[in-house]
Amino acid sequence: MSSEEDPRPTTAAPFIAAAAVVVVVAVIIAILSLTGSPDENVSDNQRVGTVVAAYVEAVKAGDTAAVTALQCPGITDAPLADAGTEVDLENIEEVRVKGDAAEADVRVSLDGSEQSLTWNAVRSGDDWLLCSP
Repeated sequence: MSSEEDPRPTTAAPFIAAAAVVVVVAVIIAILSLTGSPDENVSDNQRVGTVVAAYVEAVKAGDTAAVTALQCPGITDAPLADAGTEVDLENIEEVRVKGDAAEADVRVSLDGSEQSLTWNAVRSGDDWLLCSP
């Protein structure tokens, strides 16, 4: 072998590309570790509000299985029990969470007439369930 130079040109492009990939992966890992999962960033107030909205939609759709799944077991005075499907959620005015219990001030339209109601909810494991008003 002679001491001739290698005819292949050497560039830094492969090393720069590899470094860029490492930087992008490191940034993604850092962002995910700082923000956590989306479920961890949802407050209990938002979770109760989500249950209220899902409950009203289930009542409106006549989905008794979903309504039952969103209620406390053995509930005797369920919110909107006699509402039928002519119900709309107008607003969730306020949600107050105290430990494993919560109250939600809810405004609904029943057959075109607005009503303001306060609903109670309790935490059951990781979920919130609606109980007697």
